[in-house]
Amino acid sequence: MTAINIPNDISSPSPRVIDIWQIALDIPVTDKRSLILTLDKEETERYQKRQNRLQSSYLISHAACRQILAHYLKLTAAEIKYKKNQHGKPLLDHKTSLNFNMSHSRDKAIIAVTSDSIVGVDVEYSDKKNSWEKIVPRYFHPDEINYLLAQPKDRQKQTFFQIWTRKEAFIKAIGTGFATSLTSFSVIEQMIGYPVNSSTTSEYWYQQDLEINSPYIASVVQNTLIEKIRYYSY
Repeated sequence: MTAINIPNDISSPSPRVIDIWQIALDIPVTDKRSLILTLDKEETERYQKRQNRLQSSYLISHAACRQILAHYLKLTAAEIKYKKNQHGKPLLDHKTSLNFNMSHSRDKAIIAVTSDSIVGVDVEYSDKKNSWEKIVPRYFHPDEINYLLAQPKDRQKQTFFQIWTRKEAFIKAIGTGFATSLTSFSVIEQMIGYPVNSSTTSEYWYQQDLEINSPYIASVVQNTLIEKIRYYSY
């Protein structure tokens, strides 16, 4: 990997449209030095702390994210600047209506880009061996548990990952991460109502499962109705 070949006719998404970029992380890095030079100081330090496969995946995903955002903003990858909210969620530090979020699992990264909205995305490798049955009672809302158990036995593992990716995408979208209790909200319905701070008012969020190849499962959440998703691959 040296650079992503992005067609020039790909424009910034209009409101209520989300661009989903799928990045393969198991590709050879042919020009590692040039990719490292696009990273900022914090990213470079994080990259250096990783080893072998994890180091390569980190470099590809973060360099790709910079190249994609640079395309929309008409900048170079190295010119992309980030800031973080109080919980560490990365945000663009530019005067722009664009918002983005990134997730990765095993050999795939997904980058969501939207306009005039706040977005969160999550992808999971569903073939991994984990005790998902033990996770459900600890982290799922009662409505989610009932929905999961109502599914046929051979569909329950996939349903678990669908719910889990929606929940992670939601807490990434609202920018709190795991500071928000996963049992405090349900993602069964497309529209998710959730209280804003200590206010009694609610802000509504919308979730949608993404169309990606098995064994990966992914979801996206944003605070405006999702009317269209545009898919791109590297």
